[in-house]
Amino acid sequence: MSAAKPRAWPPRTTRARATRPRPPTKQTPQIPDAVTSHYARLLDDSGIMPLIDVELGPRAGPAGVPIRAVLVCLMVSIHYSGKATLAEAWRLAAFCLSPTAREHLGLDADRPPADDPHACLADNRRFYRAFDRLTSLLDPARHNRRTRLPQAQADLLATAWQDDDPDHARKRDLLQDLVTALVLTPARWSKGRGYLAGFGGDVGIDTTAAPVFARPPRTRRSTGELIASTEITAGWHHSAGNGPPEYGYSATLTVAARTRSVPGSFPQLALGLVLDHFLDQWRHTHQPPDDPDTSADILQIPTERPDVR
Repeated sequence: MSAAKPRAWPPRTTRARATRPRPPTKQTPQIPDAVTSHYARLLDDSGIMPLIDVELGPRAGPAGVPIRAVLVCLMVSIHYSGKATLAEAWRLAAFCLSPTAREHLGLDADRPPADDPHACLADNRRFYRAFDRLTSLLDPARHNRRTRLPQAQADLLATAWQDDDPDHARKRDLLQDLVTALVLTPARWSKGRGYLAGFGGDVGIDTTAAPVFARPPRTRRSTGELIASTEITAGWHHSAGNGPPEYGYSATLTVAARTRSVPGSFPQLALGLVLDHFLDQWRHTHQPPDDPDTSADILQIPTERPDVR
């Protein structure tokens, strides 16, 4: 009997396992205090926290996790992972910040024990409730966003984003001020540090689709009633003949552009919209309407959403 020939290549599973990324150490990565302090100063310099505190007002019961800490951790999450998700922001706040940074953000210096799931879940719920306070505070039409409402009722709630009600208008203006301050503060810092010295003032504007995970409106089979999406202000976005429309929102990007030779360098704004699901799978499970007839980027929605870009 002849001996088996040696394999010219290692098994496929061995090759695949060798190419998998793995952390260089089993220890949890630690975020430098300078990074946390940078984004804390950026948030404080924007001036949005006094506006939020005035709108929030005094509340009975425990103070809970500071909203400022949640917003700073979201920005740190974008810095390290490229995603602004509460799950990632809580993970960084719970296990990656130093005791000094946690105290600076108003959190307990002691981290929740990683081997205690009940303590981790309780800390996670407190973190999420802090962000819920902010979203509830700025929502002109609060409702259960986990329930698909009848289309007529959803349309009535969606009008809160454009009606003339004084309280709705005040909340929309406040939301616009907060977003504007967050967008302009980094640009003001860049200009003050001379980063825009070589920028000639040219900009490029484009509109793209921002799909949502929620399903579009549909007709209930049992009763024939039209049921709205959980995203009551979303609609169908048609992009200049490039495939079927997307259900979601339209994102307008304003990017620093260079149309002529300019000495020096300048920063460019790149806004990324990342979803935690596969877009191809989303397209297969959400059938767009017929007749996507348009030659430009248009978002068709029953009621307009305020411009808070």
